[in-house]
Amino acid sequence: MDPIVRQLARVIGPAILGVPPPLGPRRPSKMALYGALKEARPIIEKRFGAPVFCRYSGSPERPAKTYSKKDDRPFKVLEYLWDFSLSRYAIPQAIDDPAATPMVRGKFELLFVAESELGTSNEICRDLLKLLEARTSVRCLIYRQPKRTRERQRFEARMVRVMHNHAYFRRGPGAWLFLGLSWGHQQIQCDIKTLGKQLDALTPVRTA
Repeated sequence: MDPIVRQLARVIGPAILGVPPPLGPRRPSKMALYGALKEARPIIEKRFGAPVFCRYSGSPERPAKTYSKKDDRPFKVLEYLWDFSLSRYAIPQAIDDPAATPMVRGKFELLFVAESELGTSNEICRDLLKLLEARTSVRCLIYRQPKRTRERQRFEARMVRVMHNHAYFRRGPGAWLFLGLSWGHQQIQCDIKTLGKQLDALTPVRTA
């Protein structure tokens, strides 16, 4: 297991548990879940180097001002291909936006990409397939896991099959985090797993 998987689980897991549970039949707030994923930034920066910027639709991205030439006019942060991402440099810098500061060292690169799908099993598997298209070092899937143990096992096996259905999966599987959520009136529960060494099953991530 890549050490970064355990490092990320140690910060993202508690942040997810701190997300308020939904009222009634609703789902947890995606904005709150993305806020929890932002805890990954320091670890990604330490591993891959700065500057690292966060991106998701509606993100109140304070450091956006650091790549705008005008401090009083930060860029509006929009979703880019995936629900949530951490990248080296920002999109305006990568596209040579005249209002953005130029990149100094290194190139634009997606480092951490996440999808969040709390709907049906088909919807979850579509987002998983979408993650496989990302050229990135770390992939993360937040999903609603089945309540019963046997159903969870069957669904996890299906997700592994979906990954193997992609032509390029085995060439460079990279690091994975699977955040299986369940919730009630009191708290959100989060089971964190990753791909096993043989790439044939999901295994729990031990954070202790």
